[in-house]
Amino acid sequence: MKLKKNYLTLLSARIIVRLIYKLSRCFNLGEGSNIPGKIAMRIFPNILAMQVPRFQKGWIMITGTNGKTTTTKILVELMQNAGYKVCTNSRGANLVTGIVTSLLLADTRPADDYIADYAVFEIDEAVLIKSFQLFKPQILVVTNFSRDQLDRYGEVDSNVNRIMELVRNTGDRCKVVLNGNDPNIARIGSVVKPVNRFYFGVKQTNTFADAGLLIEQDTGKGLDAVELPALDLWAEDIQTEYLSGSHFKMVYDHQHNLNVALQLPGVYNILNVLAAISVCLTVGISLDKTQPVLSRIKSSYGRSEYFDFQGHPIYLFLVKNPVGFNHIIQLLNQARGPKRILFLLNDLTADGTDVSWIWDVALENLWKMREIREIVTSGTRAGDMALRIKYAHPPDLPLSVDYNPKHAYRELTQRLQDDE
Repeated sequence: MKLKKNYLTLLSARIIVRLIYKLSRCFNLGEGSNIPGKIAMRIFPNILAMQVPRFQKGWIMITGTNGKTTTTKILVELMQNAGYKVCTNSRGANLVTGIVTSLLLADTRPADDYIADYAVFEIDEAVLIKSFQLFKPQILVVTNFSRDQLDRYGEVDSNVNRIMELVRNTGDRCKVVLNGNDPNIARIGSVVKPVNRFYFGVKQTNTFADAGLLIEQDTGKGLDAVELPALDLWAEDIQTEYLSGSHFKMVYDHQHNLNVALQLPGVYNILNVLAAISVCLTVGISLDKTQPVLSRIKSSYGRSEYFDFQGHPIYLFLVKNPVGFNHIIQLLNQARGPKRILFLLNDLTADGTDVSWIWDVALENLWKMREIREIVTSGTRAGDMALRIKYAHPPDLPLSVDYNPKHAYRELTQRLQDDE
């Protein structure tokens, strides 16, 4: 009787979610990534708990301030290439409602006991802390921690301490994969048995010429209070090629190495690749099997995404905190040729209503970038963004405010010249 009831619940929830998803997309009401799951959970409060056990090998969860979506995308491609069936949230909807939507949109049958080998999901830091015991992940990946939406998450130290408490109590059930370059993350490993932790990072001192671009320095503990761990997997001999990608050597346990050509730009994406490879090694996928996949991986949705507009290259970067923004400024400073920049700043619930973080961004470094011909700000907080730019003492160039993003984009692209 219980099996029949579960089947009917899953079938009904699946129909409802798919219908709402199609309506959202059809009437341009948004991505349809969270609302369907939210409604399903209202009607069937236990729908997520029913889905959690339906993965034969368990859950792999990726959390952290930056890099979750890209790391998840890379990991899914690597695991699928190795023959695993994987369910994931490919659009980056990392709240519980988004996870429910993804599970019910997946190409599965409600009658099956198991719907995939692994669930590989990125998860919002705050959501992970509240729902860790529900998911009971077999592997937890923590990419980095920095100040992000203080109105939602609070300070870095408080989040790190909560994660430490979670993994401390898991025993041998959960293995943790940690960014060994980030002192905030290294502290988490101190409460985990060595056999249950895996550190990744880069070994190249000039990569950290400005450490503030890679890690959050302003923590209660301070950088000097934490000794960085020995790495299990690392990248060295790094050569970046602006937006075209990078080349580096990946070394595992001092014994195995692999030369990698990556299409994804920036050192931060090398760290995302290392995080994904670390999980592969943890589940038994050999290093040499990952190389063909790494060479063809493209940017994920909204992350360093490339568009061609009438012969003009356009790049889309998502930033939501000072460290992430500084990464992009560092990357763009390598750009050659004239360019125009459109900043979109919103304060909606998903974005975080507190936008004061923009004052912690090193916007002054933008002016190292040559040949900026124009800057436009848009979004619900376009005025705040323009004010922050003014206080960064920009050179003499046009700066305008347009609160309508579509209009701002349309007008800016119409002003593009042949050499841009």
